[in-house]
Amino acid sequence: MDILGMSVEVFRPEVAEACDRFLLSDPSSLFYSSSKYRRFLLELLGCEDETLVAVDGGVVRGVLPLLSLRGEKGRVFNSLPYYGSNGGIVADSPAMCSELAKAYNALAVSQETLAATVIDHPIAPQVCSDLRHNYTDQRIGQFTDIAIQDDHREEILARIESRARWSVKKATHNGVSVETDPTQFDKLRQLHQDNMQLIGGIAKSDAFFTLVPRHFVPGQDFDLYVAKRDGEVIAALLLFYFNRTVEYFTPAIDHTYRAMQPLSLMLLEAMCDASRRGFAWWNWGGTWTSQSGVYLFKRQWAASENRYSYHTQLNEDSVLERSSDEILKMYPNFFVVPFSSLK
Repeated sequence: MDILGMSVEVFRPEVAEACDRFLLSDPSSLFYSSSKYRRFLLELLGCEDETLVAVDGGVVRGVLPLLSLRGEKGRVFNSLPYYGSNGGIVADSPAMCSELAKAYNALAVSQETLAATVIDHPIAPQVCSDLRHNYTDQRIGQFTDIAIQDDHREEILARIESRARWSVKKATHNGVSVETDPTQFDKLRQLHQDNMQLIGGIAKSDAFFTLVPRHFVPGQDFDLYVAKRDGEVIAALLLFYFNRTVEYFTPAIDHTYRAMQPLSLMLLEAMCDASRRGFAWWNWGGTWTSQSGVYLFKRQWAASENRYSYHTQLNEDSVLERSSDEILKMYPNFFVVPFSSLK
């Protein structure tokens, strides 16, 4: 569409650099909207990039990251897929936001679309109430302010709760040490998949751990922290970086060492490092309202909170007759509809 010189276009690889420059001009934009992350998901999930770009006079002024997956019931659009990756509109004016919403709405209700979902920004949601939806789902976003000018370690220790400080001391007392090591992806994979098996969760695939170091640069786009005791890796933590925010992406612990609190020491060291590098926010990711234990753990680390929504347009009610397992099999790693709405 083209209104008053403004146009909304489907993303093309040749505008990737311009889109990322625009995203970086907004201090609140997140890693998930970046071109690198979307390229990573295209290879990992076998999906299509349908990102919408608002352009005015050849200048990018708005982006709605958007991926789609074709399946037996039609196309599913997500902004964004994969473990609740945040999407939503980033625009420099209400007019640009409105035009992106109109373009998205046309896709959301098109004949070949089964469902479309936009996941809000957890820290600074774009005010845009025009997105088509007939279902919503809630998450709790938690994030820690790490914009500290000096005395980073002392300031972070002063901000976190006493229980978190105790956990750090316990790890240190037990001889745990922390370092970054981007070669330890296989160990991260093993620990993560073991952890998910123990709790009955859905583990990230082997391909995820293979593709991360192919798509991203260590020390720039990500860091892989490891905790060691007597030379053995007993925990690992994958973080991603973009703009001013650190993404707490994949923590994993050898369950036999969990009581030694290796994750807590990794968190402190990683937060201090990120703060020294000038990052402002540590994004803990979304927490379901039912996950009280996870919520309380994050809150120990001086995490503020902001509830945000999944806005879903479902165009085929027969999906509600399917089980959650069937839906996950039809559209793996994509959000189709809140499972609480299934019949």
